[in-house]
Formats: sequence, C-alpha cells, structure tokens
Amino acid sequence: MRTQNLSVKMLAVSLALVVFGGCGQPSEDARQNRRLTDALLTAVTTKNPKELEKCKAMIDKRRTDAVLSEANHKKLGDIFAQAKAGKWAEAEDGLYKFRASEPFPK
Repeated sequence: MRTQNLSVKMLAVSLALVVFGGCGQPSEDARQNRRLTDALLTAVTTKNPKELEKCKAMIDKRRTDAVLSEANHKKLGDIFAQAKAGKWAEAEDGLYKFRASEPFPK
C-alpha cells in the first residue's frame, strides 16, 4: 500500500512539473530567431537596403553563435540574396513560407 501511495505521489509531482514547468514554451533563442525573421520581413516589405544589411549581419552572427541552425541560415541567406538582387516580392513570399514552416509556439 505504501509503495502504491508513493507511486501516486511521484506521478502527481511529475505531472505538476510538466504542466507548470514551462514545457512547450519557446526558448529565448527561438524568440530572438523569430524576431530576426520578423525584422528581415520588415526590411523586405519596406524595401530598405540598410535594414536588410543589418539583418544579414545578425543572421550571420546568430549562426556563428550556434543559435541559428545551418539549414535556417541557408534559407534566410537565400531570401536575403533575392532581396539584395531586387526581387523583393519573391523574397517576401519566401519569408512568409519560411515563417509558416517554422511555427512559433504560443
């Protein structure tokens, strides 16, 4: 009986940790990567080369700091290259598709 009570208590504590422990919350790195994506989208939609360059520098820095995956770095770099080449509409479409493929948990 004591073993069963202990098991029930351990299960309750584990459940409380999962529910109240913040599972499913985005990390600070994920939040910053999303903000960077949004900043890049703003630079593209406003066709602002200066802001576009700032975003590219941040994309590269976040990759160097290992907080942006190589795959996402490449995708965002390709989108940057489109915008840099004056293909603003294509870059904007690419960013919306990128955001849809990388949903931000609420």
